[in-house]
Amino acid sequence: MTQNTEPIAVVYGYHQTRMFPEVKPENVIPFRLLHLLKGRRPAVIYRTGFGKSAPAWRMLEALEALAWDHGTEIIHERQLREEEVPTQ
Repeated sequence: MTQNTEPIAVVYGYHQTRMFPEVKPENVIPFRLLHLLKGRRPAVIYRTGFGKSAPAWRMLEALEALAWDHGTEIIHERQLREEEVPTQ
């Protein structure tokens, strides 16, 4: 059995997919579909804000566990925007 190690993006809604052009469409996961993380060992996890609902907290907990177990880096979309801003 092979493990999926491609980068994933966990988003609030599919409209946010364009923020992560390096992630294949099949590796974009809405935050409410927690079961789609099963069997993945992503090289990196990109994510957006999910809000403060119970499903959002469950997804955050699952992402933290995934990152802890496999040494995966979690990158929030806010971090990507900060890298794009030119410094003076």
